[in-house]
Amino acid sequence: MPTSDGPSRFPVFVAPPNGNPPRPPGYVPVRVAPVRSPHPAKAPPPPPMKPLGPPPERRATFNLSEENQRRERDQNLQKKKNSLICFGVSIGAFFLTLILVLSLSSGDILDENCPDHDLSLSSWSPGHQPEKAVIVRSGHLFRLESSATFHSITIQSGGKVVFADNADGSKNITLRTRHILIEDGGALHIGAPKCRYRSRATVALVGRSDDKAVAAVPGMGRKFIGVMGGGTLELHGAERVSWSLLTRSVPASGLNTGGYSFLRNFSRGINLRVVDQDTAAVLLCERYDTHDSRNDSRRLTQLLRTLPEGRIVTLAVGDSAVKSLLDETKKAIEEKLGSSFVYDLKYRQAWALVSVVGGGNASCSEDVKEHENHNTGGRALARRNFTTVDGVDFSVTAYSEWKTGFPITGFQVDAVDQVLLNLQDEVQQTWQPGDQIVVASTDYSMHQAEEFTLLPCSHCSSRQVRIQGKPLYNHVGEILDGVDMRAEVGLLSRNILIYGEMESSCYGNNACQFFSHDTYGGHIKAKYLHFSTPRS
Repeated sequence: MPTSDGPSRFPVFVAPPNGNPPRPPGYVPVRVAPVRSPHPAKAPPPPPMKPLGPPPERRATFNLSEENQRRERDQNLQKKKNSLICFGVSIGAFFLTLILVLSLSSGDILDENCPDHDLSLSSWSPGHQPEKAVIVRSGHLFRLESSATFHSITIQSGGKVVFADNADGSKNITLRTRHILIEDGGALHIGAPKCRYRSRATVALVGRSDDKAVAAVPGMGRKFIGVMGGGTLELHGAERVSWSLLTRSVPASGLNTGGYSFLRNFSRGINLRVVDQDTAAVLLCERYDTHDSRNDSRRLTQLLRTLPEGRIVTLAVGDSAVKSLLDETKKAIEEKLGSSFVYDLKYRQAWALVSVVGGGNASCSEDVKEHENHNTGGRALARRNFTTVDGVDFSVTAYSEWKTGFPITGFQVDAVDQVLLNLQDEVQQTWQPGDQIVVASTDYSMHQAEEFTLLPCSHCSSRQVRIQGKPLYNHVGEILDGVDMRAEVGLLSRNILIYGEMESSCYGNNACQFFSHDTYGGHIKAKYLHFSTPRS
């Protein structure tokens, strides 16, 4: 019977019919194994099954990790809290500093040398309370921010008042009171040695020294700033040159040749003045009746043609000047003086001119006004400024007009508001326009001392100042025969001012037998104190 050990596609072995078939020599019996299909590829082993619960030892490890995580969370939370607290404190400090900084004037930077920058001070704007006696007690640390008025101020031990200031010097403060008493341990500060006060601080002492309605302070009186032993009064204004000396004499009127002024209400024709350009001296005064005389017109023509170049010529019409004014004269005025109006002058028309011979139209200043019903619509005015060889500025002016039926002409050579003072010291940086100065007398009379207000002067050197007005007296600025006769020039203006408001008339025991005015202005008194009031 056929048998098969495998699939039909493999050969089939058939048993011999007799069971023992003949074997060839060298036969070695072997066992023939059937051929089988190759084994399929092994699949990856299944993942191990998770235990239903952690073994005891694994449970212990998990609990320990959870505890660590919880501890870490607590630590992180605490760190966050600490960070938030630090952040909050920093923000608070920042805003506090910002508020304190902004409480100072705009543009100021905190400076430990400035008493008004002390962060312990409280802003103080008490206003005007003329009947209130203020007591600044211990622990009261005030920065006075604005002007105020009191009956009196007492600063006790531990109290302090500081005048506020700012960078641009515009925080001006005036304190008006009968008296200020600074007791032992009290302090009043206006600036400091390393932080000079820049604004204007004024302390005005008011009232009468004999007012019985006000109790007098023993040893001080009724009208004073008084500092007891151990008290502090600090006054440190801007550093400025206090005084200097003239280095060049200043004549009366400001000009060595003196001033010149002429006014007349009737002088028909063309009135003329010739002025020396180097000294401001008036060289010629003349009138040419060019209304009635052709000969006068010719004389004027001849004069203009003979004047040297550079001379100052000024003309002013009185009444009328055109009836006999020749064309040759008009041409000379146009060519020599640069006039633009001379050819068009009319009957009784007001006309004034100031010019320089040979200077052309650029050097000519002239003006005309129409004559209507015996008047003109204002004054015909011509003016030009010049400088002497000594450096003194002066002005030359001519004018012409009709007023209520009368013709008026006038001339002026003056140094008003043009006088320069030449000084020994460099003062331009500290003496400012608007400041008051005094020039001492160099005569026997003390009454020849004069006060002036300073004016802006862009062309001044560092040792020059320009004054308003003109001197009434001569002031020497030289050393004569070995004697220093130079006049002292003192600065009267200060940015810290303490003064007494004076009464309208003399009173009490103030030498009224000699004076009709008040002579008592108040006092600054001190007793064993730290008292610092350097030049300001």
